[in-house]
Amino acid sequence: MDKLGYAIIGCGRVSRHHAQAISKLNDARLAAVADQDIEKARRVACDGEIKPTVYGDYDDLLADKSVDVVVIAIPTHLHRDLAVAAAEAGKHTYCEKAMAASMRQCREMIDAARRRGVKLVIGQSTRFQPACIMARRLIDDGAIGQVFAVDAQFATVAEPPSRGATDSWRYRAGSAGNGHVINFGCHYIDTARFFAGQDPASVSAYIGNLFSKGMIYEDQFCIMCTCDRGAVIAISLFSSLSGTRSPDEGYTVRGTDGIITVNWPARRVALIRDENTREAVEIGEDLLAEDGFTRLHRLFRRAIEEDAEVPLTGEMGMKNVEWGLAAYLSNERRRWIDLPLGDEHEDFTGPVLDATLPATRE
Repeated sequence: MDKLGYAIIGCGRVSRHHAQAISKLNDARLAAVADQDIEKARRVACDGEIKPTVYGDYDDLLADKSVDVVVIAIPTHLHRDLAVAAAEAGKHTYCEKAMAASMRQCREMIDAARRRGVKLVIGQSTRFQPACIMARRLIDDGAIGQVFAVDAQFATVAEPPSRGATDSWRYRAGSAGNGHVINFGCHYIDTARFFAGQDPASVSAYIGNLFSKGMIYEDQFCIMCTCDRGAVIAISLFSSLSGTRSPDEGYTVRGTDGIITVNWPARRVALIRDENTREAVEIGEDLLAEDGFTRLHRLFRRAIEEDAEVPLTGEMGMKNVEWGLAAYLSNERRRWIDLPLGDEHEDFTGPVLDATLPATRE
């Protein structure tokens, strides 16, 4: 196959991870970048040795015949329109997490890619990080027996009104799909599903806001779900004013014969056989050779080349969005919500903020 031309649309912080990953791929090149703030696009274009074409409008980029693969790195509530347009233009698409703001939007993205015969992958890169792949290898080798539970805790920085907003898009009216439950939680539940080998069947949630009222909808959540084959998954995120993180933050995977922990900040893996034994697990050199972004891009590149299934399908990405939407419904109704969600929730995007929001710091 000839060298594939890649394009990145949306040149915020995450765009540089994609540019670096693309630069490491065989038979690939960054052909174009686009952002409505064209100066952002120019800065990304200047980072590499090969200078891509810079666009201020994605319609112009999609008309570029040198572009074969589009990386969507714009806010979640804009994913659907761009993904459908990319498919209609015949471009394979790597869409950053979260997939979209509603179930209908997810389905329309999947349908558009299938209709035009192009590949669609969702950028849930966390499950492809070295520590997570190592943990899955241990599970596959039977190190802890049958997995029956996954629990996880994470931290982030609260956004009090006194500080102003850290960016513009997450704080605009509606901000559908960009709250912590969908935006961060989609990674957490995807990786928990990866460890458990099961999918959520019923969801119960508490979602709160201790420090960030008027800025974002939520800054705390605790979400539990039962899975289709009996496992339990519990995921919590806590925001604080300091953003202090625990050294034990991350995943605990519980099996019938032991426990695996995946420490988040330090990317460490440990195996616990009993209460007196905690064995540090050395992560394989083959896994440490590339980060999650690079691994997912490489696997997607291979799926295109071999016309094979992508490593994280639209259907998989949609399950993560559905989990988050069910959590919002559970918190609102104070009861368990069964999956799949019914047709009446096809356009549900979770709660939204008022039209008037604080000024941003950018």
